[in-house]
Amino acid sequence: MTSQARDVLDIAVGVLVDAQGRVLIAQRRPDTPGAGYWEFPGGKREAGETLLDCLARELAEEIGVTDLRGEPLIRFAHDRGPRPVRLHVWRLHAWTGEPGGREGQSVRWVARDALDEIELLPATDVILAALALPRHYLITPRLTGADRDAWFAALDEALRRGTRLLRLRDPDLSATRYARLAAAVIARAHRHGALVLLDRDADMVNALGADGLHWSAARIAAARGRPVARELWFAASAHDASELDAAIAAGADFATVSPVAVTTTHRQAEPLGWPGFENQREDRALPVYALGGLEIADEGDALAHNAQGIAAIRGLWPGAADA
Repeated sequence: MTSQARDVLDIAVGVLVDAQGRVLIAQRRPDTPGAGYWEFPGGKREAGETLLDCLARELAEEIGVTDLRGEPLIRFAHDRGPRPVRLHVWRLHAWTGEPGGREGQSVRWVARDALDEIELLPATDVILAALALPRHYLITPRLTGADRDAWFAALDEALRRGTRLLRLRDPDLSATRYARLAAAVIARAHRHGALVLLDRDADMVNALGADGLHWSAARIAAARGRPVARELWFAASAHDASELDAAIAAGADFATVSPVAVTTTHRQAEPLGWPGFENQREDRALPVYALGGLEIADEGDALAHNAQGIAAIRGLWPGAADA
């Protein structure tokens, strides 16, 4: 469902994350829609109220916390519940007060890896995906034709700088050579706690212990459902709204949309610009990275236009921007 759906209820949601990385969830009261399900606290916006004011009021009323500090996480719409809603979600890292159930509801702190065992409201999976994903998604440049030692040195430097999610992309390599390269990249990345997505097939992902799969828009269009297990990441490339819809239908956890700006590799492609990116992305229920001609300095613009963050090759590969 997109932002063009009628009668969508705007709801502000706060994801409180404590020093141990746990999140606060609250149980819906018996007299409310979705009774018994667990959710992140929040509530609907009242007439004339800004969304931040709504978030502050709802969290003060529901769990007794004030002076919220955090940043926007994701905005998306869905109709999986009793009526269509648009969720405006913030990740909160600091607040004043001890959270508690001020309206008679149960609340609890839960480790993120324990949430699979809890009955959560529909579409909470979208919030959890956005919460788990970093702001930067590195797409590796081709090793083919490059200096191998310099390529691996740049990869190691990217991991030391904090890269935690990357896609290994080199379409010129045979399956055998790609698998050999992937094994080396996965070993390096996992030592730093980073995730590696491959762009070949599920069998290779499983055989090598990779963290997921990233497919092109063409492969997504031909997909007959999600190709990897739910515990692995599945990402999709997209260039417009219809390809994003295809990614959602295929069960993707997140997507990239490009090109936002002019790129050195696809100069003939008409860039979307930030308004164009947001227009294509709309309020679709999945995290979306902005891709194409971007660098770390563009992260603020990306977040302001409802992106998960930025994806890039040159913009995130050490030394590439100055090459």
